Amino acid sequence: MKLIILLLLILISASVAHGQASSSHVAIITTYSQNQKYYLKSVPYDDEFPTLRGKTFVYSSSNSTPLYAFDRGFDSVEEDSNNLILSDDGEVIFFAIPWAANEAQEGLKSITIYKHGQIIKSFTESEVNGCDKKRERCSLLYSNYEAVVDKDKSIFGAGNYKKVFKDGVDEKEKFLSDFPIFTAGDIVYLTDSKKNVHLFDLRNGSQLRSVPFDNVFDEIRGKARLNRTELKDYKAHVYLRFPELKDRRDTYKALASYLGMRPADLTSPEDDQYKMYTFTITLGISRDGTVDVESIDADPALPRGKILDFFKTNQFDISAVPSVFDKWYLTREFFSFRNADDTIARKEKLQQLKEQRAERERRMTAEKIDGVYIPRDLGECFVELDRLLSEIDKNEMRALPKQRDMIQYHLSLGMWMRNNWGLWGGSRLYKYFQDKALTDPEEMSSIVLFYYYDWLTGKKDSWKEWEASPKRPFPESPDQRFANEINKSPKP
Repeated sequence: MKLIILLLLILISASVAHGQASSSHVAIITTYSQNQKYYLKSVPYDDEFPTLRGKTFVYSSSNSTPLYAFDRGFDSVEEDSNNLILSDDGEVIFFAIPWAANEAQEGLKSITIYKHGQIIKSFTESEVNGCDKKRERCSLLYSNYEAVVDKDKSIFGAGNYKKVFKDGVDEKEKFLSDFPIFTAGDIVYLTDSKKNVHLFDLRNGSQLRSVPFDNVFDEIRGKARLNRTELKDYKAHVYLRFPELKDRRDTYKALASYLGMRPADLTSPEDDQYKMYTFTITLGISRDGTVDVESIDADPALPRGKILDFFKTNQFDISAVPSVFDKWYLTREFFSFRNADDTIARKEKLQQLKEQRAERERRMTAEKIDGVYIPRDLGECFVELDRLLSEIDKNEMRALPKQRDMIQYHLSLGMWMRNNWGLWGGSRLYKYFQDKALTDPEEMSSIVLFYYYDWLTGKKDSWKEWEASPKRPFPESPDQRFANEINKSPKP
């Protein structure tokens, strides 16, 4: 089955968010050169994707000792994806990330080319295909899976899956379904969503030329074949609590003692009476228990240096992680502590509540929060959305048959508004809705989505009718069903 990555795509094209997804499984990937004389083995160090964490070894097929190795794991690869390519001399690795590339980070761009473990070239998607995400929907690789594959006959989702094409699919579309990317000799052929073929030279990593697919189909149809790629799957261990120290002491308790504090639980009603001090940390734990701290985000009142000393001078137990992984990264691990003196901790909480109330009052009138402009009313919401969204986003909304079809943006654009316009933490927009007897942030964002649809489809003043209504209900039936669906939706 072609590579499938499930992602939550935030709609806001003016503010691109980067992040990793995670999986309950991880795979050690082995990919062979087309002449079978060389192969690489890539071992991940976490269960996120895309990520750089891991190590890759390159071998001659006739020798079990690696020719070379370098720090970088490859993921988002399937046995028939062809997006990880090793050259016939074993020196060059071509890696394409079809979805969720981070174009701002070297190594995680849409295309990265390594020579003997060092990056020699990298390309963003727009550098390859010229895509303007604000004006068009496009992707690095051509994908026609939904259009050409008969899922029922292919037994989609079953262990004995075998691709079966729908009746009437022509040879070109079959070819592109199987080979949107492949290599022949020292040349990589990559077909994008616009059906242009881009040629890359593995000898020096350069992009040679681009040509319409129809012009070269007869030339390339006999060259394409699948790489030999093997995946060995492992269940990714999920730590519900940070690993113990190697001497079996509880890490939370040991760190709290080292800091002269007490562990605290944010979900505990008992601990709710105390002020909490928190930090998050991302680190890798090697097989010998030593730690490599990648990042830490700590409350300013916590002794950051002392926390780092604790992790650097102790050893931890990762025996629960399969032994084939020499190192394992724990990302954004959360710790919370409180003052060891109960009386002081309570006084700190009272002061904190006082400061939070003052901050909430400030937010209720602030023009901006964390640098984001906060609309005063519904009309300003629409002006801001017009500014933030691309024309292609707005055109897709205009094309929806009904107002209630905006439900599809509840967990993307709706979530963005709730988080960035202060509908959870308080803002002047929150107060605007509160003054109109609305207190649920999800209802607030739903009203914005409803009437933004009207705004886009020429009903510029319909929101004023809602604002003037004494009860200010959700739009009447059939759109009332939309409100009911919202209430059933999972909370972000």
